Amino acid sequence: MDISYYITYDLPIPYKNINIYPVTVKDYILFNIYSQCLNIDKNSIPNPEIISMTYMEYVFNITEKNPVDYPYLIWFDRLLAMCLKEDDTFTEIQESIKRYRYDDETKKPFFLIKEEKYTSDDFDKIKEIIATQNLVDLIDENISKEVRDSMEKAREFKRKIAGTGVASIEDYIISLSVSTGWTHEYIYSMSIRKFIKSIRRMDNLIHYKIYLGASMSGMVEFKDKSFIKHWLTDLDDKNEYDDVTIDLQEMQDKVSFDSAKK
Repeated sequence: MDISYYITYDLPIPYKNINIYPVTVKDYILFNIYSQCLNIDKNSIPNPEIISMTYMEYVFNITEKNPVDYPYLIWFDRLLAMCLKEDDTFTEIQESIKRYRYDDETKKPFFLIKEEKYTSDDFDKIKEIIATQNLVDLIDENISKEVRDSMEKAREFKRKIAGTGVASIEDYIISLSVSTGWTHEYIYSMSIRKFIKSIRRMDNLIHYKIYLGASMSGMVEFKDKSFIKHWLTDLDDKNEYDDVTIDLQEMQDKVSFDSAKK
């Protein structure tokens, strides 16, 4: 299913008998909590039984065993309610939990929406739609957990050396408002996808102007002329770990050099 048209114009994506809506910035904080259920690294758990489970089977299983520490099924239900624009009252929460059941014959889990049964395959497709629609980076299982963990450590190391931290959602909203003149109320109503893309594009434009201005002034010369990319360059092809794989060795060399001078 090609969903590019729907995500381009922030339209609800039809799937079976439901419409899956993009989440807005107003619900970003709750979405970040609930969407953790989409990124469980179950296949890195050294247990053949768990690895053989479907993603939905594992979510059902672990939440049933320990709902306090692993409320993944509850989070998925709240995420689903958010994306389907269902009521979010406490009564509705209790009622909606009843839609998660096991088939009497196959003993496989399923859930109901508008009285239609949804299976593990549907769960995976809905998960993919929500992730794409809201720019959630799902776990790339082509990269081993050890490598992914190393890259995250490298990213943290880079932030520590640079003396920077991750900005809060509030800071991103304020930054976008200051740079564009958009009101906070307008930004709250944006889809998460458009919000993140606007932040990335704004950052790309600012750096493009800085690098281009420095290059044209004659005061600075870049050895690699392709370093300056136009601000309208496609940003979606960027590897998730590009920011650390390129710079890590350079930073480590700098730390070693500075330490040797002492």
